[in-house]
Amino acid sequence: MTTLTWQQKVQAKQAEALAKIPTEWRLPASLLATATPISPENVLTIPRDSGLLTARELAITETADATSLLAQLADGTYTAVEVTTAFSKRAAIAQQLTHCLTETMFEQAQARAQELDAHLARTGQPVGPLHGLPVSIKDMFHVAGTASTLGYVHFLDRPAPKANTPLVDVLLAAGAVIYVKTNVPQTLMTADSHNNVFGRVLNPHRRALTAGGSSGGEGALVALRGSLLGVATDIAGSIRIPAHCCGLVGFKPSMGRVPHAGVMSPAVAGYLSGISAVIGPICHSVRDADLFMKTVCDVPPFDFDDNALGIPWAVADQGKGEKLRIGLFTAHPGLPLHPNIARNLHRAAEKLAAAGHEIVDVTTQFPDMEEGNEIAFGLFGLDADRTAESHLHAAGEPPVPSVGIVNGSSKTTPNPTLRDLFRLTARKAEITAQTRRVFVDKKLDVILAPAYQSCALPHDRYSHVWYTVFWNLVDSPSCVLPFGRSEAAADREWFRQDAVYRPPYRPEEVEGAPCHVQLVGRRLKEEVLARQAELVEAVLRND
Repeated sequence: MTTLTWQQKVQAKQAEALAKIPTEWRLPASLLATATPISPENVLTIPRDSGLLTARELAITETADATSLLAQLADGTYTAVEVTTAFSKRAAIAQQLTHCLTETMFEQAQARAQELDAHLARTGQPVGPLHGLPVSIKDMFHVAGTASTLGYVHFLDRPAPKANTPLVDVLLAAGAVIYVKTNVPQTLMTADSHNNVFGRVLNPHRRALTAGGSSGGEGALVALRGSLLGVATDIAGSIRIPAHCCGLVGFKPSMGRVPHAGVMSPAVAGYLSGISAVIGPICHSVRDADLFMKTVCDVPPFDFDDNALGIPWAVADQGKGEKLRIGLFTAHPGLPLHPNIARNLHRAAEKLAAAGHEIVDVTTQFPDMEEGNEIAFGLFGLDADRTAESHLHAAGEPPVPSVGIVNGSSKTTPNPTLRDLFRLTARKAEITAQTRRVFVDKKLDVILAPAYQSCALPHDRYSHVWYTVFWNLVDSPSCVLPFGRSEAAADREWFRQDAVYRPPYRPEEVEGAPCHVQLVGRRLKEEVLARQAELVEAVLRND
């Protein structure tokens, strides 16, 4: 029996993936010739300009958000079959432009959509709150009969799972159509979604930039409107990083709020102490994030998840009317914001103040985020066997460049001991309590902060994730909103001669890239954060 090299296994998998895209959905070679990681091209308009989508399919996929589309599905404007066809075609186009997908389930999705249409015709009632909505999912989520590989060559020979991840069953029970799985980075612990099996995810705003990670496939797909609602995970920023890189909304809940059982991981399940990955949406509006959270939180999880808290989604009570007391966190002195992010964060604070919200600078009140980063990555590094990396050695495949970059930007203990575990866990608890006291002592409703010191960067430069991982460490829910763009001329006055920018600031590389703000709420108060984010979104939306 011939033993295949890892490269031959990859070639076979890529050929299999391409064969699942119908010939009539494929872009002409002239458009694909520039689909490279060094192309500055913005490809957001190619799905519209390609001629592959009908006028009706364009109207479906360019509906404002999932909430609007669901209303049109409910009133009969569109059928589940035509909506599923439209998003399947657009997802196929997005894949050819950005390498955002791992698995496609187009035939199964059509059969599912036909069942949903038949149910609605027979009963006059939708199956659930997501009736007929195509929902994309990160590769980590199992779908029975479809491979889950996480981009590891070592996992290509594994049989397809026989059962769905429980959350997939929750989405199906709500009426969703599962049609694609999305690309991830090797080891799942880098901010560049790149692996040797499925390639590198490119940012549709500018393909020379990263789409973020570890949910970069979702970011690129949703940005290109190959999906309106993507399901992702976050342990150090993996929802919020792709959201800010791709100009989208990303919502990270507290641990235990969304059932996480049965999600695939490259590491040893349960080895992290005090920080675990959470599930949340990447989408086009806060109300879509609210819709996802309500849908999944209202399902009692106790029969399939031992760690989910089972707290139903409640109507948020702001408690102080519609005006917020917002704590502004500008930057850690050791990690200054690039001028584009500094300018847009300042503009956001000004617009919110002009709308009647109270802004309180709390930058110096928080615990040291650099130490928070070291504590978090110390906890991530407690697997002395380095299980995630061992899968690379097992197949003989090399690490991708970003694996070394992210690991190199964090101080971890090479051979952790029980003493290290005790020290890290104790300090985590202290930092969490200090963070809570800032909210309480300053009487804050929400924090306004950056999610990163830059916008999306060129590939393999994303490091120092202090501004996202800190909120995982203290288990605070957080939400990224798109706001502003990189504009070298406008950003110039925010350049600091004394600053050491990490990574380096090169405005010509990021011109036009989307910028962002991050909102942070109180632990397990996701409903309140969603309401606050809607208020902020309403102010910032018409910029």
